[in-house]
Amino acid sequence: MEKFTVFCQMDTIPEITLGQMKTAKNDFMERVISRETTDALGNAGRLLASWLDGALEYTVLKHEVIVLRMRSNKVHDRIRELAALWPRKK
Repeated sequence: MEKFTVFCQMDTIPEITLGQMKTAKNDFMERVISRETTDALGNAGRLLASWLDGALEYTVLKHEVIVLRMRSNKVHDRIRELAALWPRKK
């Protein structure tokens, strides 16, 4: 449960790269957990496949959000630096 809680935090990027997530999705989800496999397992198999797919998508989106936040913070810092150089109104 602790690993899942850490996984869901928006302030940290999990110790997995975007490439590893895509590899897991392409090699594992689409080859090992195929439509035939999930159909053979019934509702439980479909639920598991759906959850794994959702977890991977969530991690990709979380990674993108963190990267965008970092870029936004750099832009704000640069604006503050430039604004400090402007002459003050009297």
